[in-house]
Amino acid sequence: MLMLMRRRRIELRAGIADTPCVNAPTVSVVIPTYNRAELLPRALDSVAAQTFGDWEIVLVDDGSTDETPAVVAQYAARLGRRLRCVRQNNAGSSAARNRGIEESRGTFLAFLDSDDEFLAPRLARQLELFSLRPELGLVYCDSAYVDLSGVQHDSVFNDKGPMARRVPCDGVAPGLYVARGSLFDWLIRGYFLSTIMGLVRREVLGSTIRFPEGRRYAEEWLFYLQVARACRAGFVDEPLCVHHFVPGSLSRSDPRRNTQERRELLRAVLATFPDLGGAARRIVHGHLADACRQMGFDARHAGDPGLAVRCFAESLCHRVSLRGLRDLAAALVDDPPVRRHPRAT
Repeated sequence: MLMLMRRRRIELRAGIADTPCVNAPTVSVVIPTYNRAELLPRALDSVAAQTFGDWEIVLVDDGSTDETPAVVAQYAARLGRRLRCVRQNNAGSSAARNRGIEESRGTFLAFLDSDDEFLAPRLARQLELFSLRPELGLVYCDSAYVDLSGVQHDSVFNDKGPMARRVPCDGVAPGLYVARGSLFDWLIRGYFLSTIMGLVRREVLGSTIRFPEGRRYAEEWLFYLQVARACRAGFVDEPLCVHHFVPGSLSRSDPRRNTQERRELLRAVLATFPDLGGAARRIVHGHLADACRQMGFDARHAGDPGLAVRCFAESLCHRVSLRGLRDLAAALVDDPPVRRHPRAT
C-alpha cells in the first residue's frame, strides 16, 4: 500500500493521470494529415486502443481534398470531445504539427503521422518512465517498421539506427533507461529519432521549440535536437509504434532532392546552435561535406559538370581530404575553367 501511495505521488508530480480529463488531458496526440482518408483510420484506431486512457487527439487537416472530413466526422461521433479537428490551408506537415502544438492542452505531447500507428502500450510505457523520473523532458522509444514489400521488421534501431544503440544509458526498471549526460551529444552525430518515437513534456517546448517549416526531409531531427538540448532524456527499449513505408513518398522517391534538403537542414543546425562546441561542429561540417560531395556526384551523373565543381569545392570547405581533392580534380577535367585573356588596352 505504501509503495502504491508513493508511486501515485510520483505520478502526480510528473503530471500523469489515467482517467480521461477533457479540459486538461495528460497527453495530446498531434496528428497532421493531408489526403490520407484511406490510412487515417489505422492511426486513429491505434490511439483509441491505448492502454493508458487520459489522452486527446488534435487532428490537423492540412487542406485535404479527399474524404478526410467524412472520416473525421465518423470518429468524432465515436470519440466525442477527445477528438478535436482543426482545418487549415495546405502548409506542410511541420506547419500542421506546430498548429497542433498550439491547439493542444496536454501535459505531454506525442506526434503521430496519419499513415503510421501506435502500439497499445505506447503511452503507458513512456509515461511509466516519466513517473519514475519526473525530471525528464523527453522519453523516446524504438519502433517497428513495415517496408515497401509489406514485411514488418521488429526494430528500426537494430536495422537502421545503430547510433541509437551507442547512447550510454542507466537502467531504471526493466526496459526503461535514462540517457547518461545529454542526448544531444549523440543525436548531433546522426538522425535516429523519427517523429513518432518521442513523448515530450510540454513545458520543455516553451514558445520557441517547434518543427522547422518549409522543409520536406528529416525536419524532426532539428526539432528533437532542440528538445534534447533543453532537457534530459530517457528511452524505452521496446518498439512502441509502427512506421509504414509509403510508396511514392518524397523521402523515398527523390534521393537527389533529399540530399539537397539534407544540406539545407545541416546549415540550419549550425544556425540554430551557433555555440556548438568544437567536436560537435566538426561532426556537422563532416555531414555537410558528405552531402555536398553526394550532390557533386549527382550533378556529374546529370551532366552538369559546372555544378559538380561547385559542390565538390563546397565539400572541401567543410572538410579537406585527399578523396575530396580527387573528386574536385575529376570534375575540373569535365569542366575546365575558362582561360581569361587580358583585355586589349
